[in-house]
Amino acid sequence: MMDEVLAPDRLPMRLLESARAEFGRYGFAKANVGRIAAAAMMSKKTIYRHVASKEALLFAVIRSVVGELASAAGPPAPDAPPREWLTGYLTAFCQLAFSDEGITSYRLVMSEGAQFPDVARIYIETVKTYGIRPLADQLAAYASVGRMTIDDPDGTAMMLVSMVVADVLRDAALGLSPPPVDTGLQGLIERAVTIFLAGVTLDAR
Repeated sequence: MMDEVLAPDRLPMRLLESARAEFGRYGFAKANVGRIAAAAMMSKKTIYRHVASKEALLFAVIRSVVGELASAAGPPAPDAPPREWLTGYLTAFCQLAFSDEGITSYRLVMSEGAQFPDVARIYIETVKTYGIRPLADQLAAYASVGRMTIDDPDGTAMMLVSMVVADVLRDAALGLSPPPVDTGLQGLIERAVTIFLAGVTLDAR
């Protein structure tokens, strides 16, 4: 059921784009499906043929932002050089997390998650499924062939992502400082990968 609700490829692109703009500008509580319909040049009745509720539309928007990570990662590759694979994946993750859409989604959940727990829950589950899961599967693949010593791939993947993303995304969402770009971002990722590999493997190449 959740996959059906969240699947963005089942929604017209103009609807997704209109919903993204509406939620980004007004947040969840004040977002209006009528305005979304007008911007998408369709009726509210047509929108509700695609999604059951405003919540379901927000969930589809969140997945459209995060879901591309899973497809970009591909299947686990235990033979891939760990440093290269992790750096590439974290770069893609950060480019998404630190994008305008990524920061807006995070800010929306942080500001309205307490009032709308389902919004926070689906955001977290979506990030875990489409952002953390591919990384956890890759770490598990390395562990299965003895390239890393990891007994909790899910928790380890979350910790690795948090090393790079957590503080930066928080500060960007609060407007305290912009996220790093270019060499600054790569330096942050490379430091995190180096520290991580030193803790889980003897072969950090």
